[in-house]
Amino acid sequence: MQALRIGAAKQEIHVPTGDYGLLGYGQPNHKALARSTPLYSRVFCFAADDDEAKPLFFAQSEICMVFPELRRAVVERLQARLGRESLESERYMLCSQHTHCGPGGYSHYPFYNFAVPGFRPQIFDAIVDSLVTASLQAWSQREAAQLRFACQAFADDIDVAFNRSLSAYNRNPQVAKFGDHETHKAIDRRMWLLEASSEDGRCIGQINWFGVHPTSISSRLSVLSSDNKGYAAVSLEARLGPGSVAIFAQHFAGDVSPNAQGDTKPDWLRGPTRDEIDNARYNGELQSEQAWKIIQELDATHALGVDTLDAALVNRDLSKVEIDADFADGKSGERTSAPCHGLAFYRGSPVDGPGIREPVVSLVRLLASRANMRLQRERPELLRAQQPKLIVSESGDGVLVGMKSRQFLPSFLDRALAEMQRQDRAGALDELPWVPTVLPLQMLRIGELAIIGFPGEITTVAGQQLQQLCLEALASCGVRHVVISSYANSYSGYCTTWHEYQAQSYEGGHTMFGSRTHDAFRTEYRRLLRECTKPAAERRFESLPEKIFSPETLEKRSVR
Repeated sequence: MQALRIGAAKQEIHVPTGDYGLLGYGQPNHKALARSTPLYSRVFCFAADDDEAKPLFFAQSEICMVFPELRRAVVERLQARLGRESLESERYMLCSQHTHCGPGGYSHYPFYNFAVPGFRPQIFDAIVDSLVTASLQAWSQREAAQLRFACQAFADDIDVAFNRSLSAYNRNPQVAKFGDHETHKAIDRRMWLLEASSEDGRCIGQINWFGVHPTSISSRLSVLSSDNKGYAAVSLEARLGPGSVAIFAQHFAGDVSPNAQGDTKPDWLRGPTRDEIDNARYNGELQSEQAWKIIQELDATHALGVDTLDAALVNRDLSKVEIDADFADGKSGERTSAPCHGLAFYRGSPVDGPGIREPVVSLVRLLASRANMRLQRERPELLRAQQPKLIVSESGDGVLVGMKSRQFLPSFLDRALAEMQRQDRAGALDELPWVPTVLPLQMLRIGELAIIGFPGEITTVAGQQLQQLCLEALASCGVRHVVISSYANSYSGYCTTWHEYQAQSYEGGHTMFGSRTHDAFRTEYRRLLRECTKPAAERRFESLPEKIFSPETLEKRSVR
């Protein structure tokens, strides 16, 4: 077994309050008018006790999403400080915590900035600065350490999370069917935890994975907040002692909410009280208590065997994947398509975050229905891949309800649409796509544990199926545990199973590459991991370049 040196650090993200939008709910009136909590970036560095060995970094920021340009900027700055020979890009995983009360405006992709409005270089720089500083501190603070790993489920009577799309979940043929009073059972209630401690027994920190949306605070409160997972991290760090770092990472959060759904808790709104901040703190304490319980029960039997530190990353175009037939009910030739958002996406999630106003929904449905009739004639393959989604935006091609020009739409209905029209007039939308299509698929391996970086939001059943596939693919090289670390390195919207997609709930409407999106990810991850089982010298990865927008386009999209 390899001797390890591990460091961990955190750094505040210094973003201002002001009259600009928060990212998550897509509501132009949801702004950073006040600060409820600090926002942090947290980083772990794992290195072998060997000066020649290259370290692994696991980083998380208390922001809504990660985009490839953010990770690229962090890695480039770290390589400039540490040297390219000391940090290989594939050995740095960057995840978001997914708070919906974090700053917006840091994506180069315009779709995620319309409601903010615009790209804000100062926000981008603040996030990068925090990650670089925390990463360098984690690197410099490495010390001899050991790892322990464990998994334990929340008890059923702990009101920590609920499935918010039960009708879609129940469409999966292999699952036990639950009623409206059992939404708390239709999730993966397990928390997976990796703990690092020094040779003298001091806790360096922990990373745990449990899927639940940080949406205890709604769009009604215009505050910067780390929401439930941020409260969980601060609470556990206080228990673990000075200098300890606690990352509360996401697992299968796509259809999982902290807010009661159906008839499970009919007296709840967004938690047990009428105060949303108190509800965020309450949910965070439940997660913190579960992590503390697991840590308290760790012993020598939970020691993680570490014989290697390994990593791999490939960029794949998810809009152009031919699905392996065994993931498509034996059918050959099934494919994904260019990314599209459906009406169900624009309507939002009924409890967590309603979308456009109902009077506007009727107009959008009418325009989208006409546009879909055109697609039937002009792009039948795209429509087939996306069915039964009612396509509102062809987000890879910059088309909204069938219109390449957005100037004919009534901007008074929505301020995000007004920003879209402003950028359109400036020529800021000419460079495509509006959303990432080339996506990073990543694996970090710490001996018996493989951390799979997933670039988006994956639902409970889709995540469980991907986790099992990865475990089977890596078992031959000694991997005994797999966690799916979602919201990693980029953002592709949602990933539902084929059966869930047919329901066209919010999650299905936001599954951008069509009904076979989940099968495409399984196809591509299996290809990646098959190469990872080979000796390093024999691996052959096929990877595409990331999209890099021109400085001229970014300037046109910017608000300073």
